[in-house]
Amino acid sequence: MKQILYGDVLFFVNFTMDFLTLYVTAQILHRKIRPLSMALAAGIGAFYGVAACFMGGWLLFQIAVNLAVSLLMCYVAFRTRILSCCALFYGSGCLLGGVMTALYGAIGHLSDPQTVFVDGSYRTLSGEIPLGWMAVVAGITGAAAIAGGRFSKRCRTAKECSLVVRENGVTYPFSGIFDSGNLLTDPLGGRPVIVVTKKALIPLLPEEMRPAFLAGDPAALAALSPDMARRVRLIPSHSVGGDAMLLAFSPEGLAVNGEEKDALLAVSPTPLSHEALVPEVLG
Repeated sequence: MKQILYGDVLFFVNFTMDFLTLYVTAQILHRKIRPLSMALAAGIGAFYGVAACFMGGWLLFQIAVNLAVSLLMCYVAFRTRILSCCALFYGSGCLLGGVMTALYGAIGHLSDPQTVFVDGSYRTLSGEIPLGWMAVVAGITGAAAIAGGRFSKRCRTAKECSLVVRENGVTYPFSGIFDSGNLLTDPLGGRPVIVVTKKALIPLLPEEMRPAFLAGDPAALAALSPDMARRVRLIPSHSVGGDAMLLAFSPEGLAVNGEEKDALLAVSPTPLSHEALVPEVLG
């Protein structure tokens, strides 16, 4: 029995699913959406999906190639924290794949099912899924993804805030967002911690602190003078990407939406959607 493979249709389906999965992964991890990078990554996955149909070899070899392609896709789409992105990419893909399989199965039952006689009994087989139905499903999926992204953007916009930091007589304004997931606090004093991008934080730091914060190395703090060292804290962080120790410092003053607050500023090890992630307790 011969099986006909439509490479263009398979590429289209794989591209759609990979792009959607990358989009969901970016939303969950609060990563910046880069359409061109995500499209390129989805194209790599779709091409591999077609090539895998002709690829032989041991099972372990196939698993290794599949993992390598997934890591490459996450690198192209996100560039940082590849392992955590890949893990979530697999999880989201399994969930979406199950939903789409069930949906395609339901459509198959509606499209001219056939009854065949196999091993002494009659069985009903689903009919072929017309290309038009596949386009409809892909369109609905894409529309749902775009709608979800816009809804998420409106939610983030509603939580936006202004952050003003004063240091050495200079005022530094930031664009921030209230983040319910930011529960970081100073282990010593319990003060909330605002996570700021490295690009935004470094210019306002005292000159003596910059090398340590640029390197992200707590060992470099040993070179600080006692006065500067008292303003620096090590903040334990637990996230999807694993455990880390963030460097934070206490500014001379800061205000959130015009109200004076007592908080620390920590440098983020990864890119953020805004310059600062402000804990909701400071709202």
